[in-house]
Amino acid sequence: MTDRITHSCVCEVLMTAHAPAERVAATLAPSTDLLDRALAGWERFLSTFEAASDE
Repeated sequence: MTDRITHSCVCEVLMTAHAPAERVAATLAPSTDLLDRALAGWERFLSTFEAASDE
């Protein structure tokens, strides 16, 4: 015998709980702060590699 799990869609719950104006608006581009932190992390990552030898 198989038990069926019923659930409600998260979208339906959000649609009924909040008006569209209350939702968070999506942004089309990352913030400057996020880009700065990503660049700093990338530079830290790259600094973990040894330089290639010219042999």
